[in-house]
Amino acid sequence: MNYLRLLLPSLLLVVASTSIADDRSTTIDIKATVKGACQISSAAEINFNNLTPTDTSDKTASGSLTFWCTKDQPYTISFNDGQNLSGGKRRMRGVITTTAYIPYDLNSTTITGIGKGPATPVTVQIPATVKANDYRNAALGAYKDTLTVTLQN
Repeated sequence: MNYLRLLLPSLLLVVASTSIADDRSTTIDIKATVKGACQISSAAEINFNNLTPTDTSDKTASGSLTFWCTKDQPYTISFNDGQNLSGGKRRMRGVITTTAYIPYDLNSTTITGIGKGPATPVTVQIPATVKANDYRNAALGAYKDTLTVTLQN
């Protein structure tokens, strides 16, 4: 019986150390989530340049927006109504003759697409038109409006 008292603790020690030796490794998951983001790099103005009252044709001009969005991120570009909206029309206001206006139209009010990542920026054209009838009787001088462009992801 004494022999069993001495052997039993030794046997338990061997069994315990064997089970500890078996649990020396495990796995750890490595995770990350890429968030969608968009960033505007540059914007070029829409400039109709010189509008001559003797012209009888509508004038077009384009600005541009260069930006990037996270790869595979859907984006939407939208434009507000400018600072001089009246009667549902965007208008440039005279810089000196502030009561004079020339209406214009954006040829696109919403642009959508899929991002390609920061290494592949996207440039979109923003075309606009001024109708001949709207500038033929305009007062002399410079005209201006400011649009806010919103890039959403």
